[in-house]
Amino acid sequence: MKLKNLVISLVVLILLGVLAYFIAVPRIAGKAYHDALQLKDSMKYQEALVKFNKAIRYNSKVNDYYLQRGIVKSALNADSSALVDFNTVLERDSLVFDAYLYRGISYRKLADFKLAMHDINHAIDLNDSSSLAYYQRGLLYAATMDFDKALADYNKSIELDGTNLEAFYSRGESLANLDDFKGAIADYDKLIEGPNASPEAYKKRGIFKLNIQDYQGAVNDFKIAIKGLSNDKDLLCNYGTACSDLKQYDEALTYLNKAISIDPNFSLAYGIKGGVLLRKGDFNQALKTFNKAISLTPKYVKALYGRGIAKAFMKDYRGSIGDFTEVIKTNPDFIQAYYNRAVSKAILKEHKSAILDYDIAIKADSKNAEAYYNRGISRINVQDYKGGCEDFHEAYSLGYQPAEQMINIYCPKDKNTHVIVK
Repeated sequence: MKLKNLVISLVVLILLGVLAYFIAVPRIAGKAYHDALQLKDSMKYQEALVKFNKAIRYNSKVNDYYLQRGIVKSALNADSSALVDFNTVLERDSLVFDAYLYRGISYRKLADFKLAMHDINHAIDLNDSSSLAYYQRGLLYAATMDFDKALADYNKSIELDGTNLEAFYSRGESLANLDDFKGAIADYDKLIEGPNASPEAYKKRGIFKLNIQDYQGAVNDFKIAIKGLSNDKDLLCNYGTACSDLKQYDEALTYLNKAISIDPNFSLAYGIKGGVLLRKGDFNQALKTFNKAISLTPKYVKALYGRGIAKAFMKDYRGSIGDFTEVIKTNPDFIQAYYNRAVSKAILKEHKSAILDYDIAIKADSKNAEAYYNRGISRINVQDYKGGCEDFHEAYSLGYQPAEQMINIYCPKDKNTHVIVK
């Protein structure tokens, strides 16, 4: 009898233990989940992941546990693993907006743009008032270089939530890619008005200002940006460019040299530095600097062109022709290279060849008075007086005063009939 009572007592204890376990497990899972959400909100993602794992270990039936764990994994750039969690959610419930949205985000980060677009479109179908969904689709369009559609989605995102500063940032990027730099600046103005304006925002706005030739505005922005990005070689290079455009050549060289000290193989900085030295009239140093840029990037068109100019100033006309020819081979639309190659050819008395280059320069810019004038000189040198006089008259009509003297010398019959420029 005592044994029987003992067995009954043990069974009761076991049943009570099992009951306590099943009562406690959801509480343990819920507590872990609550803690995980707080850690997630504090951006302590690794710690949050541990708590979400615990919640799922104790209760694997709650969809939201998987959803939130997937979001945290994505924040940790573990997007392939995040997809597994989002798939679990959608296999159980195919109408979860957040699962489609965040799975689309993970697909975008993994560069699977087709699947990303499918998911985010589906998310928008489920909830067309989500600012985040339109913003994410805008990022997708931008990633595939469809900036017009990206712009439309950023506009919609901002319309739905004007506090989404990331949308202003991304819209500014797309506007810049569409060459609407003033629009891009306006969006970055909005970012910079905020209490936590980043040095990166000032840097970007400075670059946009460079593109609209607001060089002083660019310098002002770069000065602020550099306080937080003192080792950003691209920023230093752009700063030097803006100073050069303001004719502050020594200042420009200071920042370009800083950029080069950070990256001794920074060919762009050498190329821009060569241009500054060229403007200063230091042709020998400009030549050496262009040589360095070209040694690092052999098809660096602007450096080749700059070196050609430096050689011409140093009276190495044959060398300048070689550089201008390389520029044209690399970029046949670089019209100034044709013009300057023609000038060097003419100095070497290769007038027939020079005329062909002047023809291309004039076809590209029919208002280039100097090109008409110089072609006129080359035509006179090949005994084409009629063509030469036509060019001198055209140059004079465009306001190039030296052409009048050539008309008086070579075109006496019609010197009183040419257009008088006042």
